[in-house]
Amino acid sequence: MTQLFKNYLWHSELFNCQSNDLTQFEQYLSTQVSRLKLQEKPLGFIDESNQHYPLSLYQTAHIDSGKPSILVCAGFHGEESAGPWGLISALEQLNPSILEKINLSILPLVNPSGFSIGNRLNLFQQNPNRGFVHQSGQVVSNSHTSVEGLILQQSMTQLLSAAQHGILTCHEDVLLHDTYLYALESHALPRPLSYQLRDCLGRYFPIADDGEIDECPVKDGIIFNHFDSSFESALFQSGSQIAFCTETPGQQVFDQRVLANRDAITLFINHFVNDNCQ
Repeated sequence: MTQLFKNYLWHSELFNCQSNDLTQFEQYLSTQVSRLKLQEKPLGFIDESNQHYPLSLYQTAHIDSGKPSILVCAGFHGEESAGPWGLISALEQLNPSILEKINLSILPLVNPSGFSIGNRLNLFQQNPNRGFVHQSGQVVSNSHTSVEGLILQQSMTQLLSAAQHGILTCHEDVLLHDTYLYALESHALPRPLSYQLRDCLGRYFPIADDGEIDECPVKDGIIFNHFDSSFESALFQSGSQIAFCTETPGQQVFDQRVLANRDAITLFINHFVNDNCQ
C-alpha cells in the first residue's frame, strides 16, 4: 500500500534511542506506571496479520469523585513523537503525592503502528484523530473513523469521566518552525490557562504569527474554539470543561520538543492540583 505521508524519525539524546523505538517507549512507560502505581485499563486491540497493538488507558489507583479528573493524551499521529516522549518525561518528574490530589488518566500512545514507523497514519492508512462526530449529544463514527477511534468511541463514557475537568492532547506540526495551541473553552475569549500553556511552549520556540494555520484563524498563538471531528473536540462538546491541544514544531530540535511537551503537561497537571488545594 502506498503511504500518503512521509515518515519522520529523529534521535533522542534524552532517551538514547530513535523517536520511533516502540520497545524502548513501552519499557519507559512500564517503569513509570509501576512507580506511580497507575492502573492499566485495556480498551481494545488493533490487529493486522502478525501485528498486535494494545490500546490502554492508565489511571490513578483510586478515583475520588471529589477531586479533579483530567486526561492527558499523546500519539494520535505517529510522526508527532515528541508528544508521547514528553509524556514519559513528565511522568518521570511527577511526585506520586500529586496523585493524591487529582484523578489523572493518560492515553500515552493512541497510534502505536504509526509511531513505530514515524508516519502520521496508522497501519490501515487511517487518521486516528478524525471521525469523532458529536451528534445529538453523542459521539458517533463516520467514514473517517479509524480502528483506534472505534475503540475509543466504545469507551467514551469512561473517557469522558476521566476528562471531566479537562483534557490535554499533545500534537506536533512537522512542517513548522513555530509553535501554537488549540484551546476549547466555554468563554468568549481564552482564559489564563490558555495563555500559560502557550507561553510554556513559547519558552522553547517562536510563537506563530497571527493569520491562519490549516485554514484555522490563529491569534496570539492560539486557535480558539475551533470545532472539528477530533477526539479533544468531541470530548469538549460532550461535557469536558476545557480542552487543549499543544502543537510543537517538527522543524525544531527533537529533544527541545520533548521538553516543551513535558513542561506543558506538568503545567496542566499542576493547574488542577493547585486549584484543588485552594
